[in-house]
Amino acid sequence: MSYVGLYDDAGSKNAFYIIKDKKIDRKRIGFKEFESEKEAKFAHRVQKHLAQFDLAPMVYGDVGMIRRYDGEMTCYGYLTEVARPMPVCRDDEYCDGECFESSCKNGIAIMGIVSDLDEHGLSYNDSHRGNFGYVRRNGKWVTVVIDLGIESFSDWDEDIYGKFDYDYDAYDGGYGECNCAHCKQFRDRG
Repeated sequence: MSYVGLYDDAGSKNAFYIIKDKKIDRKRIGFKEFESEKEAKFAHRVQKHLAQFDLAPMVYGDVGMIRRYDGEMTCYGYLTEVARPMPVCRDDEYCDGECFESSCKNGIAIMGIVSDLDEHGLSYNDSHRGNFGYVRRNGKWVTVVIDLGIESFSDWDEDIYGKFDYDYDAYDGGYGECNCAHCKQFRDRG
């Protein structure tokens, strides 16, 4: 890919780059980078499938690499529509701020998407505000999931999304466990 990406954000495992001065169908484009080609291909398959149902941002092209703004190449990833982040929740009575299993407005939207993901053969286990956003479809803002890395799923329909062969030696058994502060805190409570 011959795009130059400007670093924008990083989750617990992946980075996201904005593709400067590039739009497709008037939509801003970004590059989602993963730790390995295998992880990028899995997330690409999942996101591409979900985008057909307006449950994830659009995906453009195949898995590859781009040049970062500093001239270095990224790890493997893919081009995707840039989603608007889910806003910070101000509902102190019903929410922990991350809207995890909450009855606040964000939490209700998140649980709706998680239910839809389940109907599409995905058991999503990373349902906090930072993993969801909004995209425009037919003139309306719709809620979408934006974190589709392997660590966000406890199970999936292999007939739809394929198998994922875990390489525990390469990753010290770290698959399936999100390392963001919220998920670590939730595991510590458990």
